[in-house]
Amino acid sequence: MEEIFAALLEGLVELFAEVVLQVLFELVAEALREGFRGRRTYGPWVSIAGTILMGGVAGLLSVLIFPHRLIHTRVLIPGLSLVLAPLVAGYVMSLVGDLLRKLGRQPSSLATFRGGSIFAFAMALVRLAFIGLVS
Repeated sequence: MEEIFAALLEGLVELFAEVVLQVLFELVAEALREGFRGRRTYGPWVSIAGTILMGGVAGLLSVLIFPHRLIHTRVLIPGLSLVLAPLVAGYVMSLVGDLLRKLGRQPSSLATFRGGSIFAFAMALVRLAFIGLVS
């Protein structure tokens, strides 16, 4: 029972960290977009590539800050964050986008379900590559 609780807690902590980083990246993206207002817009593939790059950088930064698993117990389902993190982060980022639109702002592509889930998947994949399934 203790292992199940620890695994759930680890998953929640990782999801929370990913969502916080995504919201921070969204705020930075919005600030940068203000500086480039009126300039050329890019297609969806450039946006997707940028989101993957930002997620990878966030994953690398999280590995540098936390170079180990956040909770040191045996994981019941290794790699589960590759599925859960994108789903939860995508949902949360779509809510952030909705909130920004209600406030009269135009959110970046990161504040969508697609953008949030791609970012979280890239971040989780980098963490998995550096830390591994079983550390």
